[in-house]
Amino acid sequence: MARARSKHRKAPATPAAPPASRDRRDRRDRAPDPRRWIYAGLDLVFAAVYAIAIVLVIPNRLPSAMLQLWTFPLASVAMAAGMVIGGRGGWWTAVAGGSFALASTILLIVRIAISAAFLAGVYGAFGKAAATFALVMIALVVELVALLPIVQVKYLMTRAGRRALRLP
Repeated sequence: MARARSKHRKAPATPAAPPASRDRRDRRDRAPDPRRWIYAGLDLVFAAVYAIAIVLVIPNRLPSAMLQLWTFPLASVAMAAGMVIGGRGGWWTAVAGGSFALASTILLIVRIAISAAFLAGVYGAFGKAAATFALVMIALVVELVALLPIVQVKYLMTRAGRRALRLP
């Protein structure tokens, strides 16, 4: 039977919990985060694929379109450089490159949507079919161009991303 505790009797000492959370934290600090190098490699691969696609697959005569298309490999190279450099400057470079790629992606989507609306309005049934294809292209742009910068900038904004680039 348990006795009531009086003011003269002290509470029994509880056994100290093992410092599991501290051990986990120490291991995490010791092991380098591989995502930093994975993102840098993906950025370089995507930059090369974008450049090859611009030169060989989608050459364009409009200077504004070519300028916008070349923003994607340049932003990817900036993101890769930021991930490799690390520190505060590298973090800002990677975030700025990712944000620039996302802003350019939004502008590209707007340009494709305007073209689709023009095609559908001017060319009748043929234009509507071309506009449908333009909407498919918007889906591909989101998948092939926007996902990497979105995920990478999200990672850079987390505590793990800041720690990987040696920020306080």
